[in-house]
Amino acid sequence: MASDDYFLEIEAHFAFRRQTPFILSAKDWVLMQRWRAEGIPLPIVIEAIDTVFEKNETSGRRKVISSLSYCRHAVKELWDARRDLYVGGSETTPEASPEARLEELAQRLEEPFASRVRELARERSVPRIEERLMEIERELIESLVTPQDLEALRLEVDVSKLDPKIRARTEEANLRRRIREKFNLPRLTLFG
Repeated sequence: MASDDYFLEIEAHFAFRRQTPFILSAKDWVLMQRWRAEGIPLPIVIEAIDTVFEKNETSGRRKVISSLSYCRHAVKELWDARRDLYVGGSETTPEASPEARLEELAQRLEEPFASRVRELARERSVPRIEERLMEIERELIESLVTPQDLEALRLEVDVSKLDPKIRARTEEANLRRRIREKFNLPRLTLFG
């Protein structure tokens, strides 16, 4: 998966949660670049976006979330909490010892994907490991889904209200989520 997919998945997920046509602002792109530079994993950002929208939906106020910056505090808080839990739970940082998490992911996969995930233990850069895990996840999903599965899942993911420029990316991100659910696949990330 190209490194741009980090940004595109965030953009697509945010647009999907808004359920309206939406293009991220330059300020939103700077925020995503900061998250990427800080090594905040994509699953953390996605979960934080979901949290913000879910809180808004249940609060009764239902304010319009018009910018990704509404999610910045949730992303920071979730990342701080997860990073602390990860460090506290294993007394190592992902940079120091990604092997255990990679092995855990590999055990849930079939070959050749399991071996490819295990091989990433040689890599010492968490951002590079995350990038490679995203690539492996995309290939894994593509290998599992038949055209009939894909069509059925497309019907479940309604993006008809979105701007055509965003629709394809949003649909792809949500199809991947549905496929992971259908085949009981883990999201391939060190931070799970």
